[in-house]
Order: sequence, then C-alpha cells, then structure tokens
Amino acid sequence: MKKQSISKDSEEKKEFVKNLDNKLSVMDTTNIPNAETLECITQALVSIIKDLWNKHSKSVNITRQSKEWWNKEYSRNLAVY
Repeated sequence: MKKQSISKDSEEKKEFVKNLDNKLSVMDTTNIPNAETLECITQALVSIIKDLWNKHSKSVNITRQSKEWWNKEYSRNLAVY
C-alpha cells in the first residue's frame, strides 16, 4: 500500500502551508450571493489544496515495518554507519 505524505516539521510542510496561505489570501469570499457561487469557491479551494498537496507531498510505501521515527536523518546516519 502507498499513501501521500508530507513529513512533520519538514521544508515541504513549511512550503505547503506558505503556498496555501498565499493562495487563500487572494480568494475573494466577501460576496457569496447564492449556492452556485459557494459551489464555485468550494471547488476552487479543493483544486488549490489538491494541487499543492500533489506538489509538496511524496508517495510513501506503508509496510508492517514502517516506523514514524525512520526519517531522512536516520537514513543518512545509517548510510554513514
């Protein structure tokens, strides 16, 4: 099995949040006169989040041996060892 993931406290997460904040700050939600307008804004939001998630996340294999503590630093240290 696989999942898309962004590592906690990573540069990717910081960039994802920064880009999301920038995109949301320019969305005009001050005038939503009807359900159709709300639907369009909602779909735009979904598209923004999906695009940014795909840009900043990576595909991770999920196995019985998957460990939260196994990160880039641990892999690097293991390779050095």
